[in-house]
Amino acid sequence: MAAAIAAGLPFAFLAIGALRTYPFLDDVYLPSRTPDDWHTYKQFALSVVRDGLSMPALPTSYAGLPHGFLYVYFVALVFAVAGVNSTYVYLVQSFILGLSISLMYLVVRKRLTPVGGLAFLLTLTALMYVDVFRHLTFKLLSENLYLLLCPLLLIFLFRSLDRPDHDRRDLFLAGAILGLVVLARPSFILSAAMIIAAVWVHALVNRRSAWPPALLLLGTAATVSGVVARNYAVTGHITFDIVTDTSDWLKLWNLPATELLTALVRRSLFVFGWTDLLAPAYRARPQWMMLWLLWAAYPAFKIYKREPIEFWELLLYIYAVCYIGPVVLVAADITSYGGRMVIAILPVVLIPVFRLLFANDTPAGSAGYVSRYVRH
Repeated sequence: MAAAIAAGLPFAFLAIGALRTYPFLDDVYLPSRTPDDWHTYKQFALSVVRDGLSMPALPTSYAGLPHGFLYVYFVALVFAVAGVNSTYVYLVQSFILGLSISLMYLVVRKRLTPVGGLAFLLTLTALMYVDVFRHLTFKLLSENLYLLLCPLLLIFLFRSLDRPDHDRRDLFLAGAILGLVVLARPSFILSAAMIIAAVWVHALVNRRSAWPPALLLLGTAATVSGVVARNYAVTGHITFDIVTDTSDWLKLWNLPATELLTALVRRSLFVFGWTDLLAPAYRARPQWMMLWLLWAAYPAFKIYKREPIEFWELLLYIYAVCYIGPVVLVAADITSYGGRMVIAILPVVLIPVFRLLFANDTPAGSAGYVSRYVRH
């Protein structure tokens, strides 16, 4: 049943997206009196289509601009194939949202019980419909591309860890997709660096070959170098300012101690789901609160039961913490577009939640850690 649902989800989201965008009238107009991210992405995508891959319309600096470099080329590809119409991008984004859910199910399918896999698929579908499809899918925003790249990264990364001795190609591909993640959402740069570092430490501690971290790093560098090559072609300088430009950072550490503590608490509570504290127009997100609580409970329960946290699970926590931490500390507008910066990490947060409830590697077989503990 879960496999059948997963196979149909991309087409179901595409159909709903078509109903919503009909009669397919472009809704992003250039020039705009009040330009937003979607106007900028469309402008640069048109530059790629009309002026070449070097994107001449992009200034020499990303200061004040959205940093979703790869997303520009995604939009340009849709424009080149289907025509210059933002609703065509929305249709593709509807499809890939459903596809991202199906791929994330593939990531966890063998790591959860069959019932757990079905429950995960249905829960993720509901979560993505409520928090992504309604708020992000019908806007030109780079999170739409990131959501597809994330499960692809996990598929290749986990497969390389499951077969470390003879599947180095998967690790290189995982690194390449990790680089694409950074090009789509530069706010994942710390997550990428720490994932590579964790794989290196794991290989060192277990006295394994140095090839795994080297291949992961090489794959990441190969794709990330795309933005460096583009900047050099246009400006004559080697720059990586989709990451190094910090002009839009909030820089909370410059505040007095009391104001700093207050800001950190309010922003942390927004991430947790108490969204109306920072954005009164938002309703609280109890689904976020439940996810974060169970996400935190999983390693605590493993420690209590004196059971080791598997390395692939540790990587999920490193990835999530190294993303959401900087978001709380420096993201200028953490409330933007329905809390999109928080939504981006929730599919990853969901995996330990269902491992807590439906892990398939327990002696009980069909029961998760919590159900086994309660029964005993």
